[in-house]
Formats: sequence, structure tokens, C-alpha cells
Amino acid sequence: MRAFLTGATGFLGSRVLERMLARGYQVRALVRQTSDSFCLTRPGVELVHGELGSFDREGDGVLAEALEGCAIVVHAGARVETSGQWDLFHKANVEGTHQLLATARKVGVGRFVHVSSLGIFDIPASGVRVGVDTDYDHEPRLRGHYTRSKIHADRVVAAAIRLGAPAVIVRPGILYGPGRPLYRGRVSRGLGSILLVVVGSADYRPPLCYVDNAADAVMQAAEQPGANGGMFNVVDDPDLTHERYFRLLAARSGMASRVLFVPVSMLAPALKAVETAFKLLGRRRWAPAYQLRRADRNAIYETDATTGTLAWHPAVGLDEALERSVEGAA
Repeated sequence: MRAFLTGATGFLGSRVLERMLARGYQVRALVRQTSDSFCLTRPGVELVHGELGSFDREGDGVLAEALEGCAIVVHAGARVETSGQWDLFHKANVEGTHQLLATARKVGVGRFVHVSSLGIFDIPASGVRVGVDTDYDHEPRLRGHYTRSKIHADRVVAAAIRLGAPAVIVRPGILYGPGRPLYRGRVSRGLGSILLVVVGSADYRPPLCYVDNAADAVMQAAEQPGANGGMFNVVDDPDLTHERYFRLLAARSGMASRVLFVPVSMLAPALKAVETAFKLLGRRRWAPAYQLRRADRNAIYETDATTGTLAWHPAVGLDEALERSVEGAA
């Protein structure tokens, strides 16, 4: 059986590739000419050179030929840089998604799996339940180009699903694992080796997902009967709090044993003052203020469809995931 994969050299995509090969797929992997693709030079992998967004809107001959005969397409690739012009993110992440999905439908691919993110949703206050019909963030321009483009890309696939496209959306939480810095809060600062200051409350529930668990969910979305048309949130433990996470992390990593949590509400006067100054100066809204306020709002991510329809449960528990992550960061 043949599959097509984007993002095969990435943090999540490389784990998805391993699972595809283990299941006997012949994998066609989209890679840029300038990418270091040495790790993909192996049996069962065929390289397709090109860039997301560089094909014709409906997919040119190269892309259509690459997708021909593929049972599944897993779209895990994206432009993820923290800087750059909006046009570059839109071309790769929004136009690229449209082109890939349109071409997959044109050649008759049976399932298109789009890897999105939980960061796309509007979280106006703590306690919001995030499910299939939750609104996208109402202030995408204040979220940064990457998140803004992921919102638009998710919207493209969701609209196609509602029109009957054989597609699935997987929305992992904050990914962590070997090869990526350990999660230390959305905003934090270490003060020596004793104290870590984390902006956020102790009872904040970070939507963490160990990268191998996320890769398992992607494969379930690709293969599970009846998954087409589904949109799935992927979080290892919806009840995990900052307090428990940092306590377990300190026991395994030797990091600062004391954590000082600074609720965003304590910073409210300073944030308000800066926002007022920006307004008086006629400047655009200060994006960090919006992002900080949003980062301390607990959401309840609905995962019933993920555990039910996909039959997915995190195979790697928090203790083992942290141990592997710490060893990988050493």
C-alpha cells in the first residue's frame, strides 16, 4: 500500500514515517530541494521534491503524479519558523494545504489526514469546552503568522469535510519529547538553579501531548474505519496541572526544585498600561498582552471522539514520557 507524507523530516512527521514503514507502506515523502533529506534515504521511501504552495492551485502534474495510487495522504508539514513575512506562511500553510487536498480529491485518494493544532481555537475565558464546533480564535492577527496560518488551513479542510471530502483533522496539543526543549510553561524564566518563575497559575492545565502518542493518533486517523469526516483533539491527560507537571519534571530533570507561579492577573495593570500607551501612539494592539491573557485560560478539550472513534489512548504515560524527554535533552 502506498502513502504520501509531508513533514517527514519534522518532529512529528518523522515519527509518523516510522509507523508507516513498520506497517508496510511504500511512502512518498514531499521534501524541499534544500532540505537535509539524508535520513529519508532508506528502503520504502521515495522522495518527491517540491515545496508546499509551489504547485498550481489545483495541483500540477508533478503533485498529481506523486499522489496517484496513494491510499492515504498525511499532511504533517508546515512552515513553522517564528519569523518571516505573512505571504510566506500563507503560501506554504494555507495555499499548500488547499493544493494538496484538492489534488488528493482529484486523483481519488481515500483519506486525507490534516495535522492541525489546538492553538487555533478561541479561548475567551477559563472553562470553555473545545469541541468540533468551537470558534476559531477571533484575533488571529494577534497570534503570530504560524498560528494565524494554521487557523486558515484548518478552516480550508473543515470546509471541505462539510462538503463531503474524505478527510480527517487531527489537532494535537503542545508537543514535547526527545529532540525538542522541555515544556517549561508558555512564558518562564529561570533564576539560577533553584527557582523557576512561570507566568501562569499552578492549576493551569497545559494541553500536552507526547510526540509518539500524537504520531499514534495520526496513524489511527489514517487507518481507523469510520474516521473520515472526523475532527479530533489529541491531549494525553486533560486533567494534568502545572503543579503536577513541574513537580514530576523536577524529580526527573534536576531542574529548579522550586517553581513560582505568577498568575497573569497579577500582570494586568502593567499590560493595561502598555496597551493604553500603544493606543495613544496610534499603534496596533500589543500582541503579547493578548497572548499572555489567553495563555492562562483553562480550556476543557473534548477527546471523546478521539478515544472512541479513533480508539486512541496515550501509549506512553507522563512519567515515561518525561524520562524519555529528559534523556533526549541530555
